[in-house]
Amino acid sequence: MNKGIPVLALCALMATAVLAADLDGSWVVKMTGRDGQPTEQTYAFKVDGKKLTGSVTGPRGEAQIKDGSVDGAAFAFSVERPGRDGNMMTLQYKGKLEGDTITLSTEYNGQVREMKGERKK
Repeated sequence: MNKGIPVLALCALMATAVLAADLDGSWVVKMTGRDGQPTEQTYAFKVDGKKLTGSVTGPRGEAQIKDGSVDGAAFAFSVERPGRDGNMMTLQYKGKLEGDTITLSTEYNGQVREMKGERKK
């Protein structure tokens, strides 16, 4: 019985690594902009262990992902962008991977925004 515990732990660790690796690549997220018009952003993710790096590209240009982490199917990161007043603002994102779909949420000025995206083919 005791020999089975390390095997189960190893299997769980390998499953987590596989889920994290599945996040690698480009993801297209469509959402409604402030003006009510549809907009699209591309998230390029690179996973190295539990570290997440990459970039976000959309109508406001490209920004690098900072402080990214992966924990199984869950991931989190931040992005710095210039705000309307010219000062830099930091947006915190939380996400979940489900097959070829990601769900992202971010909070800005007290409002939570949720988005869905698909793997870019």
